[in-house]
Amino acid sequence: MAAVAVWPLQSYLELGVLPTAVPCARGHARLVLAEWGLQELADPAELVVSELVTNGIRASRGLVGSRFGGRWSPGMPPVRLWLLSDYRTVLLQVWDGNNRMPTRQELDPESEGGRGLWLVEALSEDWGAFQPEHASGKVVWAAVVKP
Repeated sequence: MAAVAVWPLQSYLELGVLPTAVPCARGHARLVLAEWGLQELADPAELVVSELVTNGIRASRGLVGSRFGGRWSPGMPPVRLWLLSDYRTVLLQVWDGNNRMPTRQELDPESEGGRGLWLVEALSEDWGAFQPEHASGKVVWAAVVKP
């Protein structure tokens, strides 16, 4: 009997650093989760994807190259989105080419921004970030779990 992969359901999307990237990522997440029969996780997953991709796009602006999969590529790097699931948990991962790790900002009621990672934390079971091997930048991840 063959061993079952930890994440039997997997999807990948590469996005340009463009104004349309976030709605494309949200739509992709919603459609993939529907295909996987995980519609009940679509709303929180879509919001988390939106925040992670938005942060990835902001982090990528101004970069002139990146390393991914051991290869150097000149120019502004894309943002990469992975969706993985074991039918109960959806793991959302976003790579951007910037080495600066994410930090939650202090909540300021007067501020118009800075709440993204607080939202990610509220909607997910757990979240974090790591610097991948053979790549510049970082992967920020969050796990959304069935209730």
